Amino acid sequence: MSTGTETGMDLLRFATAGSVDDGKSTLIGRLLLDSKAIFEDQLESVEKTSKDKGFDYTDLALLTDGLRSEREQGITIDVAYRYFATPRRKFIIADTPGHVQYTRNMVTGASTADLGLVLVDARQGMTEQSRRHAVILSMLRVPHLVLAVNKMDLVGFSEERFREIEAEFTAFARKLDVPDSRDPDLGAAG
Repeated sequence: MSTGTETGMDLLRFATAGSVDDGKSTLIGRLLLDSKAIFEDQLESVEKTSKDKGFDYTDLALLTDGLRSEREQGITIDVAYRYFATPRRKFIIADTPGHVQYTRNMVTGASTADLGLVLVDARQGMTEQSRRHAVILSMLRVPHLVLAVNKMDLVGFSEERFREIEAEFTAFARKLDVPDSRDPDLGAAG
């Protein structure tokens, strides 16, 4: 893990990983919002864009979409780096794309990560792209892998479904050369 020498706070660099529409950008948007790392005018712009697109919710994924083509297509193409801090630690997040054709951009984003956060949609489970990203993180020698099972609300917060994905990921991660891919225990909704 990096250290933030100028402030004395630890710095954690992490990269999101996972398949298309698993919720990587939305998770980052939520972290930025909850940590108060976005300006009011940014939030207003995202709220307006969400409304213009006919959404009845604020699409927090828009907070990381910097390219016009990303906003138009509703996908992540390039790596977006975002920063936030808590009272104890600073974070640099690399929001990486999930589409197969942009895998090389995922590699770029993950290349300096201390931790790889592998998001998995609870409905889909581990996909080929989820596995590919975990392998890439291993090849890049990212020292920590963490599983986040997202969209648990869409499977009725089923502990059984969570445990299935957890077991599949844990068995897969143990085959990789990752120093710290202990049993995961994260679940997320929305």
